[in-house]
Amino acid sequence: MQCQLPTKYEYGEHTADVAVIAYGCTLEEAFKNAALGVAGLTYYIDRVEPREFIEVSIEGDDLEQLLFNWIDEFIYLFDGRKFAYGDYFREISIEGNGPYRVRATVGGEHFDINKHGYRGLIVKAMTYNMMEIRKANNYWRLTFVVDI
Repeated sequence: MQCQLPTKYEYGEHTADVAVIAYGCTLEEAFKNAALGVAGLTYYIDRVEPREFIEVSIEGDDLEQLLFNWIDEFIYLFDGRKFAYGDYFREISIEGNGPYRVRATVGGEHFDINKHGYRGLIVKAMTYNMMEIRKANNYWRLTFVVDI
């Protein structure tokens, strides 16, 4: 059966933070879209060019910890390194049955507010609040909350 995603990602209501819901036909695609959903809160990812590629390798004891550590790494790439990444993921793979490892190469460039814009929110941290990872209707759905 063919996988039909409702969207790459969307945002949900939450009191002081933002819920991100990411989708993917594969778990790898859902993880990629989760990272894009976080970036899309802060800047316009479609304005990013793949001028530089960064290797990302993250581990977690279970899928929830893997997702937490994955998003935490992308928050660091933007906040700590001022790296604006876009939809330029290569060779993304999730390995293991617990513990897990996700590896990817992601493209982007140094963040420039004049080029990439500012959407009004800065993501401060990843949380375990409302986290859910499940497969339904032939696609993966990841739900999590980020602190803004």
